Amino acid sequence: MAKPSGITLEQHTQGVMSEGKLLLEQTPFVVQKYKQRIGKNLFNRLKVVCEYHDVGKKAEPWQSACQKDYEAFLEWQSQHGGSFKEYAIKEDSGKHIRKANFRHELHSLHMVKKAKLPLALLAAIAAHHRKLGFNFRERWANQKMSDFWKVFETESNRIIEKYSLEISAKNHYEFAGPRGLLQLVDHRVSAKEEKEEVPEFTKFSYKFPWNEKTGVQKLVDKYWRDNLLLVRAPTGAGKTDASLLWASLQIANKRADRLIIAMPTRFTSNALAINVAESLSDTGLYHSSAWFNKFQEQIEDGTIEKKKADKLHEFARLLQTPITVCTIDHLLMALTLTREDHHLIAFNMANSCLVIDEADFYDDFTQANILVLLEILKYWNVPVLLMSASLPESVLPSYQKIGYKVNQIVEDTSDNLRNRFEIKAIQNYTELSEIENLLEKCVEKRTAIIYANTVDKAVLFYDWFEKRNANPILYHSRFTEPDKKDKEDELINALGKKAWKKGSAKGIAILTQIGEMSINISADLMISELCPIDRLTQRTGRLCRFDKSKIGELYVLIPQKNDLVYPAPYGEYDKKAKAWVPCEVFTKTAKMLETTFYNANKLVEMLNQVYAAETSFSSRAISNAKDLKEYFQYNWLINPMQKPATDDIDTNFWKSRNIAPQDTVFVKEPESLHFYNYLDFQSWKLKYSLELPIYLIEKGKKQHKIDIKHITIKDEQEPIFVIRKNFYNNTMGVTFVEENQLM
Repeated sequence: MAKPSGITLEQHTQGVMSEGKLLLEQTPFVVQKYKQRIGKNLFNRLKVVCEYHDVGKKAEPWQSACQKDYEAFLEWQSQHGGSFKEYAIKEDSGKHIRKANFRHELHSLHMVKKAKLPLALLAAIAAHHRKLGFNFRERWANQKMSDFWKVFETESNRIIEKYSLEISAKNHYEFAGPRGLLQLVDHRVSAKEEKEEVPEFTKFSYKFPWNEKTGVQKLVDKYWRDNLLLVRAPTGAGKTDASLLWASLQIANKRADRLIIAMPTRFTSNALAINVAESLSDTGLYHSSAWFNKFQEQIEDGTIEKKKADKLHEFARLLQTPITVCTIDHLLMALTLTREDHHLIAFNMANSCLVIDEADFYDDFTQANILVLLEILKYWNVPVLLMSASLPESVLPSYQKIGYKVNQIVEDTSDNLRNRFEIKAIQNYTELSEIENLLEKCVEKRTAIIYANTVDKAVLFYDWFEKRNANPILYHSRFTEPDKKDKEDELINALGKKAWKKGSAKGIAILTQIGEMSINISADLMISELCPIDRLTQRTGRLCRFDKSKIGELYVLIPQKNDLVYPAPYGEYDKKAKAWVPCEVFTKTAKMLETTFYNANKLVEMLNQVYAAETSFSSRAISNAKDLKEYFQYNWLINPMQKPATDDIDTNFWKSRNIAPQDTVFVKEPESLHFYNYLDFQSWKLKYSLELPIYLIEKGKKQHKIDIKHITIKDEQEPIFVIRKNFYNNTMGVTFVEENQLM
């Protein structure tokens, strides 16, 4: 027997072998690349581990326990009817197997000892129930399998001792292939045995939808052979189709078999996934709240079953879809190899081509981490396309130092001399009363976009317009996921391409940095607080976006506080001086801006002057990136003691990006303080939660705007933060501001 449900070992083994064969038949590139890099036949290797992975179940202790569990099921079935799945929900369906304390996968190693399998295959068998980790070291000893454990530990240490990132990358790729794919097909067969649907293995398919290619699309057509292609393209230049065209060339020429598009934020991932899905079916979206954006409404209206949605979501998380849109954090976290499933994610990444969009957006922690990612991808021969509207020439040495032969940023300059906007005024301000003439201008104009550098400023701008019945649209990061989605729809309906085409575009949008990328809206007038030139370039990409015959109007505001420039968040807070110190690029941008016309060429010249120096990282960013390398080095074979949650984007010692510590806050108290299980709680959390900086949560608690409530999930009590009723709404988000300024 293989399972207490009555599935025989022969049935299950044949099912897993057939599933493995099907998978590799659908992904011939993976087999080809494995042969080229490792010199081994992945078909044969996967067949062997599928055949032997459960052979330990033949042992008498396991068979005896399984038989008892099967008999218990048959007895229950005779009294109640129903399936094993229903039985498992209501009863303890595997109690005898658990009492037997017999780890069948470890004993499988003993039973195949005479076959003298390569260590990579033994690791796949040992890990297929996620027990090849230091957390389970004692269990190996209790099962009298310490001799096998020592072999794995010795091999792990051998690679660590002769460490180079290239050697670690090669060894990981060899081991992760059979290891990750065995787990994937084993889980799929188990789901099928329980009559559950599983996602189909599908191939990348894209047909360029336009009659002619734009400048940036012609560029990728010309330079697609570059291992690292750097492209500078203005917003609205057709970058999405350019990235799909580039990927289709990589896949057609057998350099990859799937595409990953990594975006800076969850919001930009959502927007791009929607856009891509119009041209390419079977697109996966993965990040910490992607579930809500992609599936929650479909589940509630009955379009899709929750279990099927779970499987599709998991497929995207594993990068198993032909195209996956995710945040960069997901890829970086996978390189820590702190979870068993990171091995499969990393292996799938190694067989992909990667687009990193809006590459200049990240802080220096993430930029330094991306260099580690790119170096590992170089050793895996993964083609990379790195795109941005504001990519300075000074980034080139950073990529050259990690081994890429990249000497230029390619750019379409055919439209670079067209004036896109005019800076009408550059003005200091401390209070809103000083700029009322500009705000009145927004009311008079049919369309306007205002960019505020902080959420509290955005809320205050909103309040000014709301009091004048101007019906502004406020959008920042402190909304729940359902409300974010509604905000995105509201912005598109008011100022999106269709609205402009129909002549109905009208509205005032008030945005923070969340609205700098991937939001396809346009206005004739913009007011923006001063920010570094790369961010300003992104913002002004929303001026007259859909009509090249127009020239947009831009008014730049320089925030002041106590007679000093207030640059937050573009700088650091000096605790001694109790004031913000602007970063160098903020100051340089301020000196260079002038009231004149701007075209793409002028913006690039300014970009290269502001970022003239070679990219340098803080000592903390360098140390943090070194930690990422060490995680990959030390965890390449044996999982560490630490096991982060599925959606975590950092660990105890390493961060994906340098942001203030945050925690989850709920915008309403649950109707019941008891949740049946974690999934029940998670479903509620996705609807009613958002992330706030911990310092702001503490301030909210002191001001009696945030309460601590205690809930129970199954039988465990857990505290949660709940915003009081009057301090959150779906129009303004979190309504209490951080500072008493501009009132």
